Amino acid sequence: MVNIYDSANQLAEDLTKTEQYKALADAIKAVQADEESSALFKKMDELQTKILQAQQSGKPMAKEDQQAYQDLNGKVQKNEKIVSLLKTEQDLYNLLGDVQKTYTKPINDLYEDLRN
Repeated sequence: MVNIYDSANQLAEDLTKTEQYKALADAIKAVQADEESSALFKKMDELQTKILQAQQSGKPMAKEDQQAYQDLNGKVQKNEKIVSLLKTEQDLYNLLGDVQKTYTKPINDLYEDLRN
């Protein structure tokens, strides 16, 4: 009997050995080491969480949150360390997307006859 969780755990371990994961870890360390970047990242994270909670509850985003998000987004895009972090994070998620296509292929193949 196959234990798919063993494979998933192995995949998680293998992920930590990829260039993309290592680049993200380095980018996170760079943000942590810079006081301004770290504070800016924390503000951005808190505001994104607040916005997500509002969206999930069906509430419109408050005008002051919209303005704060625009202001913060402008500052974030000028911060090289955070921009690098976001780029390397996207690279890692691209890799994960490719991996997901691989392990969901058997499911998609099952449906292929239904689609034709």
